[in-house]
Amino acid sequence: MKPEFKISIASFGTRRYGSLKDFEAHVEGLVEKATSAGSAVLLLPELTSTGLLWTHPDAASVTTKTVGEFYRRVLTPLVDDYCAVLAGLAQEYHITIVGASFWHEEDGIGRNSGWIFRPDGKVERQDKLHMTRGERAISTSGGDGLNSFDIDGVKCGLFICYDVQFPELTQHLVSQGVEVLFVPSLTEERGAWRVWHSAHARALESQLFVCVSTLVGPLEIPSDYQSVASGRAFVACPIDNRFKVADGTYAVGNEGEDLLTTSLDLETLRMSREKAEVRQLIDRRPELYKALVERSIA
Repeated sequence: MKPEFKISIASFGTRRYGSLKDFEAHVEGLVEKATSAGSAVLLLPELTSTGLLWTHPDAASVTTKTVGEFYRRVLTPLVDDYCAVLAGLAQEYHITIVGASFWHEEDGIGRNSGWIFRPDGKVERQDKLHMTRGERAISTSGGDGLNSFDIDGVKCGLFICYDVQFPELTQHLVSQGVEVLFVPSLTEERGAWRVWHSAHARALESQLFVCVSTLVGPLEIPSDYQSVASGRAFVACPIDNRFKVADGTYAVGNEGEDLLTTSLDLETLRMSREKAEVRQLIDRRPELYKALVERSIA
């Protein structure tokens, strides 16, 4: 089993892209840095597609009333080309690109989809499962499935932002052997703290690494609701003496645009799961929890 797993996590700055080529150039710069550092994975945030809204001349006039229709009109036709760009970079640089979620409409349903772009050209998709109020306002629907996947023999999972706030999902993935959870995120300052604390809670209670990538900078669309994407790239880990990390923050990047590169110590994680000071996975009592639920609905 792989003892370490080197990854790079982006705090991805917002841009006004004039074309898909501009987006490609932005991502390629991060891919080059990640591969030069020896990373097997580059994690990109939620809705890296946001800057592509500026490829349309009407972008500056979009309001809260028209933003849903604008997303459908501008982003949906770009989804295949967007995926082709990231799949091409993954193949060219021999790296797995994870996250990089994209809003699109499929069969009349709005989806926020994250991706796994592999060096061999294969592409996997994970839809966001829980919708925020803003997403529901533009008629986005949550997906219905959650799957684990392997990267270089390491069992991984992918949540999109808000999904990390629901512990049942993490428990499901850990039951499949997941050791590393990737979380692309886009949120404002208070939301960034929700993601921070939720990621640390999931790492603690399910004894795994939780890796978070953030979009950072002004969003500008819609014009009548100006907001700023916030947060830092980070990795949360179990709080255990074997990690020698008192607060559960395994690694954290700088404010603003940044690329955090770190090696996840899987050997220590596995030892911690077996012999930690407190062993949440071993000490869980699923039959008790089931009985409590059954009593409450009886």
